[in-house]
Amino acid sequence: MASKYRGDMDNLKSHIITLRVVIGVLILFCILFWMSANKAREVQRLYLPPDLRAGNTVTLNEIPVTTAYSFAVSIFQYLNTWLEDGAKDYPARVAELAPYISPSYKQWLKEDILRRSNRGELDRRTRTVTLINDMAYDDRRVDIINENNFVVWLDLRITETHRGVPIKSVDIRYPIRVVRSNVSPEFNPWGLMLDGFQENPSRIISTVKE
Repeated sequence: MASKYRGDMDNLKSHIITLRVVIGVLILFCILFWMSANKAREVQRLYLPPDLRAGNTVTLNEIPVTTAYSFAVSIFQYLNTWLEDGAKDYPARVAELAPYISPSYKQWLKEDILRRSNRGELDRRTRTVTLINDMAYDDRRVDIINENNFVVWLDLRITETHRGVPIKSVDIRYPIRVVRSNVSPEFNPWGLMLDGFQENPSRIISTVKE
């Protein structure tokens, strides 16, 4: 009788150990699943170059230089297009493009608006920005600082009027910093931001970067 009792106890202990092992394995699977679910929620971007006619190889989360260039052209042009009144259009552009502008550059733009307003350079002024001679992309137009930071060189023609009278048409080279952004794709599908100027913009004669 005693041996039968000991046998039942041994079986029970063995069963308990088996249950503990199963529970431990299930807990491990739950932890791994939780970690995988959190990883899946992280934003993964696949950047496609603007022109794939010649074929290309793309890597997840790698920013092509052509994308950095296209982004800088699109956002900077829109930021500096004031169709009716710079006093209203310029601040409106800064507010509208907030997800595409770094905090430091946004602060610089606000200070620039204040400076120009104090000098009377925005009231009833219009501005358009165009690429000089429809300038095509060139590898020399983008400097790669690292995988998250670029300097894009844009040669642009700035045309301004005041109260309908032409007052400026000048060609300027802008060295624009472009940085990776962690803003939600819902607000910033590019995953990039303008981050100000690498150095002061300068008047140009040639349209090719020196």
